[in-house]
Amino acid sequence: MYELQGKTMIYRLDSRGRSISCYHRQTGHEYIHTPGAVWKLIYAVKNTERVEVPVWAEEQRFSVQAGENQLTLCYDGLIGDEGRRIDAALKLHFQMNDLGLQVWADLENRDPEVTLMELQLTPVSGARTLAGEPDNDFIAWPNGLGRRVRRPAYADLSTFAGFRKYERHDQYHTDMDALYPSDAASMQWYDWYTGGEGLYCSSEDTTHQTVGLHIERDAKLNVLRFGFIRYPMIDAGERFTMAPIDCYPHLGDWHAGAKLYRAFMEEKGGFVPPVNPEWSRDMTGWLRLIFKQHHCELNWSYADIPTMYDELEASGLKTLYLLGWEEGGFARQWPDFRVDERMGGEKLLREGIEYVHRKGGKVLMFLSYALIDHHSDFYLKEGGDKATIRSIWGEDIPFAETYCGEGTYRKIGNPAMPMYLACPGSPLWQEKMKEAAKTCLELGADGVLYDIGSWHPYFCYAEGHTHAKPSHSHESKAANYAGLREYIKTFGQDKIILMEHNTDIFGQSMDISHSANTQPPVRLRSPETAQHATDVRDDLFMPELYRYTFPELVATNRECGEDEESYKAMAGFSFLYGLRFDMTIYRCCGSLRDIPRYAAYLKEISALYEQYGDFLRGGFVPHGLADLLTKGGVPAAGHGDSRGKAGRRYAGVQPQMVRRPGLLAHAVGAIGQVDSRNIAPGIRAGSENGITAQDRTFFQK
Repeated sequence: MYELQGKTMIYRLDSRGRSISCYHRQTGHEYIHTPGAVWKLIYAVKNTERVEVPVWAEEQRFSVQAGENQLTLCYDGLIGDEGRRIDAALKLHFQMNDLGLQVWADLENRDPEVTLMELQLTPVSGARTLAGEPDNDFIAWPNGLGRRVRRPAYADLSTFAGFRKYERHDQYHTDMDALYPSDAASMQWYDWYTGGEGLYCSSEDTTHQTVGLHIERDAKLNVLRFGFIRYPMIDAGERFTMAPIDCYPHLGDWHAGAKLYRAFMEEKGGFVPPVNPEWSRDMTGWLRLIFKQHHCELNWSYADIPTMYDELEASGLKTLYLLGWEEGGFARQWPDFRVDERMGGEKLLREGIEYVHRKGGKVLMFLSYALIDHHSDFYLKEGGDKATIRSIWGEDIPFAETYCGEGTYRKIGNPAMPMYLACPGSPLWQEKMKEAAKTCLELGADGVLYDIGSWHPYFCYAEGHTHAKPSHSHESKAANYAGLREYIKTFGQDKIILMEHNTDIFGQSMDISHSANTQPPVRLRSPETAQHATDVRDDLFMPELYRYTFPELVATNRECGEDEESYKAMAGFSFLYGLRFDMTIYRCCGSLRDIPRYAAYLKEISALYEQYGDFLRGGFVPHGLADLLTKGGVPAAGHGDSRGKAGRRYAGVQPQMVRRPGLLAHAVGAIGQVDSRNIAPGIRAGSENGITAQDRTFFQK
């Protein structure tokens, strides 16, 4: 047995290199239920049909190097599947610090016949429960704004994330897997927690290259393996050193993990909150409209922009978001974004945008950061065929979505639209994105939104791109977005950049991130069905995870757009979490006049932002707004007059939540941490803070 002891935990391995103890010294709870493997290596055999071959950790011989608070398992020579001997070396390092366990690996390939593809590292393996009651255990998972998984040791994890389609041995195990950075994994951490304690699991990759978040459930033993996956993809003569992963036990629930990750991102991860124009911070939402459909049907022309804006303004919103404004129509000819003469031409489009500006509104225009139509001039004439992501089979990776009109033959009798995915590692693509932004901004747009902005980071096997390995295809994407932001701001500091999806390292370059898919539990959306809402995923959505960790990153909620049945719960839920309203009436083919009850409610709820914007902005009080609260006579609870560092506008203050009890009654029940205590004890009866007696109850937690 091999043992490491720290202030918070004791960690032990047995003689076969399996984890046998993860003991939380602060609570006295043992997390390991049965011995578990801590790694698995996947390799490919060159010039054969075997491309995903496992090396099982328990079957390998190793020597041990021990130091102060450190242990290294040394594997020199590995035995692969079917007894194949692989000339490779693996060193697995375990380091105990004051917070808990850090683990990393060194890998060397000396075998000319194989490529070492991926390393699955699961140092906490064989775990079942935190405090002895599995029914009270949860996983906070960073899919989008956040997901919550109940009873993970007994849940079919493949229903929450990952794939389950013939290829898996799911009689043995089911996995939750997601690649960071993407909307599937918006942060590189997750937390296994119960009410009073938890385990923080994080990747400390400061380069933000692609990493797999990985939780595996043994379907026979009902135990879990927690870890991450690296993708070295090294051939003979190459070495790989992975960034460390953290396994830190903590007191309290997932909030403790969020604080640890936020600290890492600020101190090592390069995160600096964006300085956003005031109008984008104040924006309550937008109306999203498709002017020209994929099948070239016109919903509106440029001449309709004034009318659409007047309807929008009457509902309390002030931002129009234009899709399908271009010649090809929505999802055609991308990335050739040109003004359409059929919809009225450039003069009429400019006049429409100018009308919105005279009324005090804003206009955003759609671009796609990810898709290339293979019928576009860019693909056929400008070298765009060299900008696509190439798969392991050497082919362009298609994007599978189908758009059609009133008929059925195109939808059910044809393949998906002819789009290919662009690679962020293509310099040509980056320049094309600047060119597209220039087109919109010179027309008068106030900002551009890059659709599918944080799409799945597919591995790219194309030659001539900037990435050294296929798994590094997105390594330059954060820098790309920073460059686009800088370029867009040359048209005016009040111009904004937006992207679809929420991802921390990309979000810091965005004024707004779009497309959070989140909604209150079924029992709150439809109270009449509450007694029948027994699905363990009923409270699957957990927007507080991302919003608490990065409260200053502005996001929309596209789930609030057109549901007349539960519109108050949906809009209230978005309001509670500081999510801007993405109104997508009839799939972006309708206007707010089509939903009059909802439109009236939007006007009411938007007025609250106008009156109490300084307090409500973001739903959570960001990490440095103690000054703001103090200026209003409201000290941030428990933080006094803490001021952030220069360049870190929101450093050092814990986020808090606000709600209005009556208006948001349906939405509030979705959050287990909400109670009726005052968030701002400085507001008292008779207080001279410009707050009326009627409205004092507004500022509550």
